[in-house]
Order: sequence, then structure tokens, then C-alpha cells
Amino acid sequence: MPLHPELGYFDEGLNLTDPSLYATALDVGEHSSILPPVAYRSRIFAELEDEKLWTRMWCCIGSTQQISMVGDLLPYTLGNHGIHVQRDKNGFSGRFNFAQHGGCRFVPAQCQTGKKTKCSYTSCGYSRDRDVLKTSDVDVDTPILRHFIGDIPERMLPVQVETWGGCIFVNVDQNSHTINHQLTSIAPEIGKSLDKTIDKHGFWTPLEGNWKVSLGCIFDEICRFGDLTLDNTFQTSESQVMHRRETHHVIGKGNTNSYENYILWIFPNLLITKLGPFITRIIVQPTGLDEGMARVRFSVIDKTICFGDDEIKEHENIWKKIISTASNGSKSKHQIYQKWGTPSSPETTNENLPKGPEGAGYYFQQYLVDRLLKEYTYVWNAPLYTDARR
Repeated sequence: MPLHPELGYFDEGLNLTDPSLYATALDVGEHSSILPPVAYRSRIFAELEDEKLWTRMWCCIGSTQQISMVGDLLPYTLGNHGIHVQRDKNGFSGRFNFAQHGGCRFVPAQCQTGKKTKCSYTSCGYSRDRDVLKTSDVDVDTPILRHFIGDIPERMLPVQVETWGGCIFVNVDQNSHTINHQLTSIAPEIGKSLDKTIDKHGFWTPLEGNWKVSLGCIFDEICRFGDLTLDNTFQTSESQVMHRRETHHVIGKGNTNSYENYILWIFPNLLITKLGPFITRIIVQPTGLDEGMARVRFSVIDKTICFGDDEIKEHENIWKKIISTASNGSKSKHQIYQKWGTPSSPETTNENLPKGPEGAGYYFQQYLVDRLLKEYTYVWNAPLYTDARR
């Protein structure tokens, strides 16, 4: 988060919080365009997302069964902030990391490009994350654990943690609404059934293209694979679109044999797919302006369903292919959007933008712009983690 977000966000001669900048992106249905191209290439726009989205909304960072033992720790970089969630005797505790900038006294220039760097200090908000730290694999005195929890974890700045549907959600805004407010429009039985699923395995895979484009492409590719149809109850009229901007999810549905299948996109970064007896959770995390990371976890709805090694590999390969296809589509779109209105694409102008996304991507774009244009009162402009090590 910039030290002075109240001063505004400006890049390429544009005021990134000016509503008129998004006029065509907010048009109804087929008349809408993509976001202004600066949204796909600007580090300042990524900072705006950090301030208005990642640090204001409930975001999913993993599944509850990933940290099953007391002491297990799940690291995550939320925007530009290194945080973690640790299982304790009473449930889960969330905190800002002790070493926010790793071993650096200030953020180096190479870490301020908008791209997460590969660094041994995985607690840093500008580096790539590491996977779960299992308490059985580390000693409490090892330096790597201290980078996250410090000497006295209780003195770290807290992060709100709540769970829903077997997922861990965090919110660094201490004045935010509850997770139930954000998910109130999702049928309660979906969350209850997801709570009962059994986690089996997972993987991480890189994505090409801006994270906003990647999510829509993955959603569409899963719908094609699973023969799922978007539930577009809110579709065309301006009043319906206005209502939709306050909705934090979209869902696609279908049927296979005796199973009711669905894909649920919980804004901003979580996709949950049910195909037959299998549940797939995909968390998309930005790692650069033109790249991201998909964190994929598989689970089953019944503990009697067993996975052999060959079945696990086959299941994983299917999903890697789905995500790879979506990533290729995202890369192609991003390359067009990124160059639009620049000297490298002289035939294009910002006054005539490409047609915007359809379906779920359209609804997400409406949601995103609505969040970016919200105004907040700033009463303290010091970094959130100023006194974290005291």
C-alpha cells in the first residue's frame, strides 16, 4: 500500500480513479469494452488494486486441510503484503509477516517493477511464496520460521481470518464487514457440502497474462470442459447490472449422470468446481503484470472415494491441460490489451477499445471497477507493519 494513497493514482497522464475512465467498461452487456489498457500494463494500477481490492476484500489463500496440525503455517503474498495464517489450538490466527522486506532495509529497485522476484526471503511481500510450512518439518528456532512469526507472534499485526466451504479467507482491513456479508448470496448448502470434502492433493502452475484476464479464461475453459452454463439471472438492463456489481460471485451449472455440477467464482480470486464426486479449488494469485500463479487443490465429496497414484496423476494432468489452454488464451488477449494505444500498435486508439469480456468475465469486470472507484477515509498513513517487530 502506498504511504499516501489519499494523493491518488496517476499513470500515462490518466487519473486511475476517475469514473469517466471506465465509462465504456461499465456499459451494459455487448456494448461494454475492456478496461482501459493501462489496467493491464501499469504498476501504478497494480498498486491501486492493492489498495482498493486486495487489502479491502476477503480473499481466499488456501484450504483448511492444508494446515491440519497445530503450528502449521500457510504463507501468502496479498497484493504487496506478506502475511500468513497459522493453525492454533483455537482454530486459525492470521498475521503480517515479521520480515516484510526479507533481509533488506528498503525495497530494492528490482523488486518495484510489479513482478514478484525469486528470493530466499519468502516472507517478503515482493517475493514469490513458498508452500505450507509444516510444524513437523521445522524447528521452532529455525530462521525461516522466524521470518514469518518473529520472536513473539502475539505482537505481530493481526490479520482477520475466517473459513467457508473448507477455504481460508483473510482480510487485512480491520474495519471490514464479515465474510458472511461478502458471501451472503451463495446458497448455504454449497458451503456446508464443501466443508465436508476430503482434501487429497494439489499443485501450483504458472499463468501467462494479467491475472484479471486469466481468471475469466479459466472460468470459460472449465465451463467448456464440464458442459456448464452460466447462471445469468442478471443480464441486460442497467438496473440489473448495477445490482450485479454488489454481488461477489457468479456460478455456472450443469449435470452429469446423477451429479449436479457447478463452477463457482468467488470474487476476486477463487474458482471452485464440482464435477461428479470431485471438487477442484483454484486460487489465482498475481505474480506480475503479465503473469500469475494458479494454486490448485483437489478433494472428494466422500471419504470412501480413493485415489491411486495413477489416478492422481491422470486427474492432475487433465487439470493442467485445462489451465494451460486457458493460460494460452489469456496470454494472447493480454498481448493485445497491453499494446493497445501504444506506438507498438499504431493502428489502435484508446477511444476505440476492444470488446469487453462476456459472461462471468463481464460480471467480474463490473465488480472490479465498482471496488476500484470506492472511496475511503484515510486517518493514518503509516505502513501497517511499522511496529510489527516490537
